[in-house]
Amino acid sequence: MNLLGIDIGGTKIAGGLVDMDAGRVLLRSRVPTEAEDGGPVVLRRALDLARSLVSQAREQGLGEPLAVGVGAGGQIDPVQGVVVSATDVLPGWAGTPLRQAFEDGLNLPTSVDNDVNALAVGEQRFGAGRGHNDLLYLALGTGVGGAIISGGRLHHGARGAGGELGHLVLFPDGLPCTCGGRGCLEQYANGAAYARYRQEEGDDEARAAYRLGEMLGLGLVSLTNLFDPDRIIIGGGLADLGESLLEPARRVLRERALPGGRDCPVLPAALAPDASVIGAATLGCPHPLPLSPASGCAGGRGVPAAGSTAAAPKVSPSSAPSRGGAVDGVSGTPLPPAEPEAGERGRG
Repeated sequence: MNLLGIDIGGTKIAGGLVDMDAGRVLLRSRVPTEAEDGGPVVLRRALDLARSLVSQAREQGLGEPLAVGVGAGGQIDPVQGVVVSATDVLPGWAGTPLRQAFEDGLNLPTSVDNDVNALAVGEQRFGAGRGHNDLLYLALGTGVGGAIISGGRLHHGARGAGGELGHLVLFPDGLPCTCGGRGCLEQYANGAAYARYRQEEGDDEARAAYRLGEMLGLGLVSLTNLFDPDRIIIGGGLADLGESLLEPARRVLRERALPGGRDCPVLPAALAPDASVIGAATLGCPHPLPLSPASGCAGGRGVPAAGSTAAAPKVSPSSAPSRGGAVDGVSGTPLPPAEPEAGERGRG
């Protein structure tokens, strides 16, 4: 099954045709966002990119995608598929009816969510979180984005704002944050913080990465005590620092977290450089339809699973699988068991 994934960010719009059985990008394309042109123009560019990919898929004999997933910056109402709010990185973006625009423009069922939520479900289905129901995902870059998968489902919260992990308060009287508060994790674990640590450490990159990792670890202590995740996945540009960042974070977690979470694996994201496109495509599989062991996706909005003639029953909280069996982060559909990884918890 092939789905289309579109990622709309502040600097680029990326898209791809994704084989959802293997998590493999078959076609890919990108264009500059040129966000200063305003929301309606950015939306038109994204639609043009999507149409181009559909045409290429047809011409190359890959078939047309059965659904579309869109990951976008800003706070998203995933039910209505509308941008609720956005920062100045995407001016005029708030209020954009993404789902309606893509369904009208492509005549394909479309699902929409925040871009970091898309990254998280992609990692849960195909990457570092495969086979696990309870995950935290943090994207470290210009800011610190976050996503929560709890009991196999994305946690959106009562108002769609769940998962703002970067605004966990580390120091009540700490540095001012763009959110209007003070002392948020974002101000101690983002790109600006890394640059500040480098300057303070005489441009010693290793020492700066270590300090960044310690601050990240402090945030992970509270998050682990709150959510008790199976594993924590670190993505974003600063994840390229690798073990220089992750090992001090794990050390702080071991030393300070409650006993149950001290050994929680802290792992790098696994899907780069196609993470955003694969994650967006994964959003195209939101409904709890049967998932065969050989398939990476049961079906998107209104897309039946292979051989299905009727909608599957909804998954209620009482019938949701336990931690012993992983379920899909978007739909709650049971996922095939992951192959065991030798010594995976030893990384914590």
